[in-house]
Amino acid sequence: MTQSTSKEQLAALSHNQRERLTYLEFCLYFLGEFRRADLMARFSIASAVATRDIGQYKLLAEQNLELHQSSKAYRITKQFTPVFEHRLEQVMGALMQGEGYGVEGSGEAMLPCEYPSILNRPQLPILGAVTRAIRAQKLLRIRYHSATSGEQERLIAPFAIVDSGLRWHIRAYDRLRERFIDLVITRIVNAEVLDDYPKKHELPTADIQWNRVVELELVPHPAHNDAAIAELDYGMANGVLNVQVRAANAGYMLRRWFVDCSPNHVLQDEACRLWLRNGIALYGVESAKLAPGYVSP
Repeated sequence: MTQSTSKEQLAALSHNQRERLTYLEFCLYFLGEFRRADLMARFSIASAVATRDIGQYKLLAEQNLELHQSSKAYRITKQFTPVFEHRLEQVMGALMQGEGYGVEGSGEAMLPCEYPSILNRPQLPILGAVTRAIRAQKLLRIRYHSATSGEQERLIAPFAIVDSGLRWHIRAYDRLRERFIDLVITRIVNAEVLDDYPKKHELPTADIQWNRVVELELVPHPAHNDAAIAELDYGMANGVLNVQVRAANAGYMLRRWFVDCSPNHVLQDEACRLWLRNGIALYGVESAKLAPGYVSP
């Protein structure tokens, strides 16, 4: 199919069909597969309409998908090349928060708004390989650039994406280091989903830090005289904000909100508005090393 023909075919699509085909491609790209029933459920359309949509997508990019008869699912091929534009913010919103996904938008707000720019931006082909591996619960072969050991090949079993507020990383079992670790997605320079599955000790159920939930008691920082302001800002009840978080993510959360985790609230910084009252809750939490001021007892 020539480039000009492709543009003509895209221009001929109705808004509704473009919406459905964009969602179809999203499922292929980031989940690895889709079924006719997925289109029917997402858009409340009849089976015949879903069949026509699949046929239309084949006309646009037949090399992108193949039907597996045993599961009745269309799966991504190694020749996959996206037809539609997929914005990172929209992709991550759909993957992490279940937001609706459809026609690519301009990203314009409905009201005047400002929000921090995203500086840490994963490449979509890498992100797609990661999410497909997570969805299929398969191993992922990557080339990863580490700050300590440089670039090297790793075999990992990823099972979750984490937004730390500053970057996106994946939680995975790393066969090179033989333990569960966090890997920054932007440091992955190549990724390939394998047909192999993790072993029992590589599954998320074996990740103690991931499955442990800690309860943190955050209070207004004693060094400030405006405790009432902090209580309003953070919606505290009786002067305390109780937060439950996975041990694997606790340090990231405390660093993001710049919570003073020192035993005697010694951090002197106007930006530090909160103090962790029950620092003992971080005992044995590996990510606590990221928490501002934290000292292991």
